[in-house]
Amino acid sequence: MTAPRVPVGVVGLRFVQAVLDRGLVLFALFVPAVFGIFGFTPIGPATKGFLIGVFAGYWALAEVALWLLNTWWPLRHGGQTPVMRLLGLRIETVTGEPPRLRAYLTREFLLMVDGFAWGLVGIVLMLVTPRRQRLGDLVAGTVVVRVK
Repeated sequence: MTAPRVPVGVVGLRFVQAVLDRGLVLFALFVPAVFGIFGFTPIGPATKGFLIGVFAGYWALAEVALWLLNTWWPLRHGGQTPVMRLLGLRIETVTGEPPRLRAYLTREFLLMVDGFAWGLVGIVLMLVTPRRQRLGDLVAGTVVVRVK
């Protein structure tokens, strides 16, 4: 068990991390979908329903990929997503221990609230809480800290 730390200078990095993690996942899924659709499908009125179905499937796949990125990946990789590793951030419990799956699932579920109004709710909460926690962190008992 390591000593708990108070996060310093993480709010901006957390915002950048969230945008980059989501952007990379969505881009990685979007490019093959677009080339697959427009490369092999003649576009016309008859394909409208097909395209709606494909994009609904894309959206569902993207949601699953984002849940995995924010829950399974940090659980298996020392509390870090790929972008968190790059930026030197890590998720840990408020006592300094690695979070359990339940904590990651709680954080991800409450991201719906934290992400409201383009993330404004989460940003405001991080700015006003002493440990720079968003609602998901407060309920899950986690904190995002800088690592060396």
